[in-house]
Amino acid sequence: MGFKLVGGFPDSFTVEAPVTAGVAIAEGDALDISGNVLQRATASSTIHTLFGVAAQTITTAATTILVRPVCQGQVYQGDMKNNTHATNQIFESAIFEDHDSIDNTGTDVTGPTGIWLMLSPIGAVGDKKCLGEFTRLQSTST
Repeated sequence: MGFKLVGGFPDSFTVEAPVTAGVAIAEGDALDISGNVLQRATASSTIHTLFGVAAQTITTAATTILVRPVCQGQVYQGDMKNNTHATNQIFESAIFEDHDSIDNTGTDVTGPTGIWLMLSPIGAVGDKKCLGEFTRLQSTST
């Protein structure tokens, strides 16, 4: 599933933006900006390049996508690479595993790739889901 907006803005708060040609994107994928187009986020995405979360699924033929821009005050449900609760992960910054999950290792990522702040685990340890917020340049001094 990737990331689902659960608070802070209405779900209909979207913009249409150009995407990298030839890439299929699923609703809920995190997107960053490269040049003047959006692409799926990677472990190298930073607080400087993060743009938003895909609001629709597109095929490789699409040239634009509806996206929910990431803004302060939003809370997302996110998929995790590792079990939640397993280590002390709350209120620590984490890096993307890929476009649809967070690499929650229990280590606080202090550089610009520390893009996710985990607020609370959801469900059982093995559910690998949590509530959190994305960190953008406007909300950190890094």
